[in-house]
Amino acid sequence: MGDNFGLNDNYEYYEFQLDSLDATSSFTSADAATDWPLFEVAAKGPLENIAAIKILEVQIPFSWYVFNTVNQNFVLKELGRPDVIVTIPIGNYTADQLCTVLATALTSASLSSHTYSIVYTSNIQKFTFYNNSNLDEPFTFTFGAPSGVPGVQPNSGNRNPRLWIGFPPGSTTSQTYLTSGPHKGNVLLSPNAQLVSGPNYLYLNSTKIGSDMDVYLPAGAFNLGGGKAGVQIAKIPITDNSSGIIYWKDPDPQKWFRYDQLQSLNTFDFYLTLGNTTSQTPLQLNGLSFSLKLGILKRQGTSTDFGNGNSINGRVYKREVPKRIRGPGIY
Repeated sequence: MGDNFGLNDNYEYYEFQLDSLDATSSFTSADAATDWPLFEVAAKGPLENIAAIKILEVQIPFSWYVFNTVNQNFVLKELGRPDVIVTIPIGNYTADQLCTVLATALTSASLSSHTYSIVYTSNIQKFTFYNNSNLDEPFTFTFGAPSGVPGVQPNSGNRNPRLWIGFPPGSTTSQTYLTSGPHKGNVLLSPNAQLVSGPNYLYLNSTKIGSDMDVYLPAGAFNLGGGKAGVQIAKIPITDNSSGIIYWKDPDPQKWFRYDQLQSLNTFDFYLTLGNTTSQTPLQLNGLSFSLKLGILKRQGTSTDFGNGNSINGRVYKREVPKRIRGPGIY
């Protein structure tokens, strides 16, 4: 009998419909139950003899903030002035909206009393920053550690907004000075394209079962375990914009994760993280809930048939076979 994961009598199939609104409690006291729910197994009690496990589908509201309390700050350095912190207000923005927000934040932070303006160029997807200085006074933005520092990982953007507004790690200084025109002053063109909508994917994670499911990331993902088996159990594309709903079904439902742990399973926890930045753990959905469908395959027990031997030897034989159970959800 082949091991085709649920299509034969070796396995019992369980399906859990989970919504974080229905959580028994929060996994940690510091987080909302809708962000990091802990579910208790009810129905038939704790699950034992689990053979395989799989996330089959999820529904997630895009209610988190791309610019949040963890990544909203970066450093501004003006010529002859000390470093100052620039703070982007928490929220989600279009590129055009962010031009106004960034200009206000930079102007408020300036110790040289400069007025900053920003233009977004859609065909190259980049921001251009201007100050109104009457002199060639370069300014510099700094976003965490640069590359090439021995023993220090370059900043991945998990503690500042560099990825969203188009900057590399470390410091970038204004490149030119305009002596006339509507944007007279120093000019800084962002080196990279913007990503104001945030990462293109998120991870569904579980502290209790994640390390027992063989999902691996490369060693370079130092924010996410650096290549070791971690908490991640599904990578989910972000297919909608802010205020939308992300719907995802596993595209390859015939492949399951073998689950070889011997202990019974009576609780599950799940939480989300955004891209590879881990700027919030768990990702905060601001009071809204996410839901998922969890599939579990449980090994069937065995039954013992005692039969009479033939008339010659009178022996009794024992035959162990999978139990054959019929009913909803049993294949």
